[in-house]
Amino acid sequence: MKKLVMTAAVLACATSMVAAQTVTSANIVGYNKEASAVGFHISGMQFDNAAANTPTTVYGDSLASGSKIYTWNGSSYVIASYGPSFVPFVGLVTKWNNEPALGNGDGYWVESVGVAETIRNGEVPMDAAITNSIVAGFQICSYPYPVDRVISNLGFTPTSGDKIYAWNGTGYDIVSYGPSFVPFVGLVTKWNNETLPIAVGQGFWYEAAAGSTWIATKPF
Repeated sequence: MKKLVMTAAVLACATSMVAAQTVTSANIVGYNKEASAVGFHISGMQFDNAAANTPTTVYGDSLASGSKIYTWNGSSYVIASYGPSFVPFVGLVTKWNNEPALGNGDGYWVESVGVAETIRNGEVPMDAAITNSIVAGFQICSYPYPVDRVISNLGFTPTSGDKIYAWNGTGYDIVSYGPSFVPFVGLVTKWNNETLPIAVGQGFWYEAAAGSTWIATKPF
């Protein structure tokens, strides 16, 4: 369903970053290139724009007419569709019919009706840490900094029973937090697949047994 070409490149005052390399300058502009086949995938926006991050500011006209973005509000999807729309005194134009926020740390589904290459860009977050709330139940998340991660260094403070669902194009890779036997150590509470990769720009479902605070510290 999806082929990702993930590149994080940041340009400012001759300082650059690719993936998790060190960044030393503030006000750095970065971009993430994603190539998508027809179908569904879960993405996340990891850059800040002067205007709010919305389907128009993030994707513009890079997706084919008929494509959709689905954001999760805790109980249902808010859907933004890209296609023909009548604008008074202008006529028929192709635009997004809804502008849900694509916030830092949030994930969302993208339904692409045609092969597309999108470039998401904006300022790289330079906060020492970014705090988001995790609520009991399901939410779609993305790591708030534009770097590759694995499950164990996403920064969650999980409760036993929490799960992460990473979409692989045809189904979910599911990682659970709970009791696990470690040879020569015994029973410990940990993620059962700590090294599952989460790529730049990739979103994922988080199922929480209880609410918590998610503090992601700047990894560069």
